[in-house]
Amino acid sequence: MIFIFSHDLSLSDSIIARLPNQEGEFFSEENRLASALHDGEPAGILFDLRSGMRPLRLIERVFMERPQIAVVIIQPSIGLEEEIYFEKELYWPVDPDEIVGAFDKIRAKRKLLDRIGIIGRSNELAEAASVVDKVAASDVNVLITGPSGTGKEVIARAIHSNSEKPNSPFVAVNVAAMAPGIIESELFGHEKGAFTGAASRRIGVFEQAAGGVIFLDEIGEMPPEIQAKLLRVLEERSFTRVGGNNPIDADFRLVAATNRVLSEEIASAKFRDDLYYRLSVVSIELPSLASRKSDIAPLAFHFLKMRKAELKTESIAIEPGALRLFHRYEWPGNIRELKNVIYSFSITSPSGRVRAEDFEKYVLDRRPRSALLPVATGRTPETAEHQIMIQAIMTLTGEIRGLKHLIENELEKMRFSETGPFAQEDRFESVKVEEVEKELIIKALRETGGNRKKAARLLGLGERTLYRKLEKYGLK
Repeated sequence: MIFIFSHDLSLSDSIIARLPNQEGEFFSEENRLASALHDGEPAGILFDLRSGMRPLRLIERVFMERPQIAVVIIQPSIGLEEEIYFEKELYWPVDPDEIVGAFDKIRAKRKLLDRIGIIGRSNELAEAASVVDKVAASDVNVLITGPSGTGKEVIARAIHSNSEKPNSPFVAVNVAAMAPGIIESELFGHEKGAFTGAASRRIGVFEQAAGGVIFLDEIGEMPPEIQAKLLRVLEERSFTRVGGNNPIDADFRLVAATNRVLSEEIASAKFRDDLYYRLSVVSIELPSLASRKSDIAPLAFHFLKMRKAELKTESIAIEPGALRLFHRYEWPGNIRELKNVIYSFSITSPSGRVRAEDFEKYVLDRRPRSALLPVATGRTPETAEHQIMIQAIMTLTGEIRGLKHLIENELEKMRFSETGPFAQEDRFESVKVEEVEKELIIKALRETGGNRKKAARLLGLGERTLYRKLEKYGLK
C-alpha cells in the first residue's frame, strides 16, 4: 500500500492506477494521514510539496521513527529551503510512471539488503550489497575499505553467508591487535620446538579457515615481512608452519579490510603494491555513518531490538527528540558508536530510554577541548561576521541547540584572521560581535522561557559566564 499526500487528485488517480492491484490511498489533510499512519503500515508515502501545505514535521517523524516506510517527495520546480528527510526526491513536472518507478527501485533496494542480511537503506549500502551479491558465490579476494566502525566485518560475514558454503568456517583476525612477534605464528601456525616456548604444535588461522573464509581486519597494520609471506601464500596457494617443512594447501578465501588509504601507504613504502593488487580483485568501500545518515534510524532500531531481546524487556526505547539529535550528530565512531550509545543508555538512563537531554550531554562530554581554542580561520572579519549571522539565523529557525559553542567558538575564531592574532584589532572591533552575542543570548532566554540554567546549556556557556554577560548587557 502506498499513501499519497497531495492536493492534486488527478495525479493521485494516475499513480494509483499504475500501482500493483491499485494499492494506493489518497490524502489531502495531514491529520487524516497521521491517523492512517497510526492505524496502519504502508510500504511507502508520496509527499507532494507543491501546495502551501507542507507537513515537514510529519515527514521527519516518518523518516526517523518509521524507517521501514519509503518516503518519496515531489519538490516544486524552485525547491524548498527547509531541511527535508526523504529517500527519493523528484522535481515537478514529473510523470506518474516515474513516481511508481521510484517506489519500485526503493522496494528492490530494500529486498536486496534484506536478502544479503545488511541493515540500512542508503544508496551507498545498497551498492555494497550489490557487489556482495555478485561476488559471494565466487572465490575471489575482496578488499573492504572505510573508516573504523562502519561495518566492514558485517560485509565480510555477508559475503560468507551468501556464498555456496555458508556453513564453512569464518575466521576473523584483527591484525592490529596481534603482537608483531607472534603474528606469523598466529597466521601460519608453528611446529613444536620452532622457537623458545613452542611446547607443542599450533594450528594457525590459515588452517582453521580451511574450506571457508579468513577475514583479515586492519590489514594495513601488517608488518612488511608478513606482507611478503602473505603474498606468497596467495600466489602459490600453500604455506608451511613456522619451523615446519611440509607444505599445506591454502584452502581458504581471503577477505581483507582496512581503514587506511592503501594507495598512500604504498606511496610511503609501508604497504606492498603487489599485495594490494592481489587483495583488491574486488573492492567495496563503506563511507562513514555521517555521510549516509539515512542508515541511522534503521540501525538504531535494530540495535534497540537486539538490546530488548538480551535484557528480555520492552521498556527501553529511543525518544523522538533523541532520534532527531542522532541525525544531526556526526558519529565519529560510526556504527560502533551508535550501538554503544544505545546499549549504554539502556543501562545508565534512569528510565532505560535514550532521551534527548542525555544524548546531548553525551555529545558535549565528548567534544574535544581543542574545539574551544582560538584558531586561524583564513577569513576576513567581514566574511566571518556574515557567516556567523547566517549560521545563527538558520540554526534559530530550526533548533536552538545548534547555538552550542557558536559564541565562544566562532567569535574566538574571528579574532584570529589570516594576518595573525589581533593583527588588525581596530578592524575587528567594527564587526560589533557584542551585538551578535547579546542578540543570541536574548533569543536563547526566550526559547527557554527565561530559564538561565537551560539558556546557558543551550548556548554552551557556563552559568557564571552567562550571568556575567547578562550583567554586562543589562539583561537581568
